[in-house]
Amino acid sequence: MSNLVITLGIGSAALAILFALIYRFTRFKAYSTSAVVVALMLFVFIPYSILTWQGADVFAIHLALYIIVPYGLGIVFTQKEAEVESGGKAKIGRLHWAPLVLVGFFTMVASVQAVLITLAHNGMPQQFIGSILPEPENRAERVTSAFPGTVAGMESRKQALAVHRVSELQEQRQKGWQVRQGWVDRPTEGETATLQVEVRDADGEPIDDASIRGLFMWLADERRDQGFEMQAMGEGMYQVEVALPAPGRWDLRFQVQHDGQLLEQQARTRVRSAQPG
Repeated sequence: MSNLVITLGIGSAALAILFALIYRFTRFKAYSTSAVVVALMLFVFIPYSILTWQGADVFAIHLALYIIVPYGLGIVFTQKEAEVESGGKAKIGRLHWAPLVLVGFFTMVASVQAVLITLAHNGMPQQFIGSILPEPENRAERVTSAFPGTVAGMESRKQALAVHRVSELQEQRQKGWQVRQGWVDRPTEGETATLQVEVRDADGEPIDDASIRGLFMWLADERRDQGFEMQAMGEGMYQVEVALPAPGRWDLRFQVQHDGQLLEQQARTRVRSAQPG
């Protein structure tokens, strides 16, 4: 069960209990009780949301449902009060259709939005992926159905992989540096593996005092990107240990800086699944 479902359910239940307590132990009418509950909710919910901001979509769905709950209860108990005042027997089931349609409509909208937001943040449950989404061509690939929204740093990511960058990279390579990279052992998802880079100058001499920083990019979800900084091992060799969290294709981009000069290198690698088969 996702955090969104939990917070919506617990919050709605808490508001209903608060409404019942205020209505039972005060002289407020139903609509006045609804207004008090909404005011208290806003007083607590808005500062808390600002301090633990999870996005405008999550904020909006919580706010909508937290207003619907006391409003709906206000409609129900106002009808009950009207019947009691008219001398009739209060029957909560006999309510005017118009407010019920409004409450039902907004409840349905909030429920659908909650499902969509949950899928966007957490992805589709694995048991549904095989029946709804197509199977990946490679079993080592893991289907990503989440949509994290706007990806931070997308411009630099696009630039790193764009075709027009080829000429710029060729100019950098005219320095004559020899840069080779590879894994000491084949990487497996979730397990530490050692990436090794060898740097030599135009004469084939090792460069030992370079600075190498880079990024493993998982294009389906920027939140899984892994940055790194390599350590010099001597004889022009540099190493870093990384643990990539998902199997399949990863794009690698790193920069070698030495004596005020910069060389950018790009590559692709594949990470095997930790699950056999």
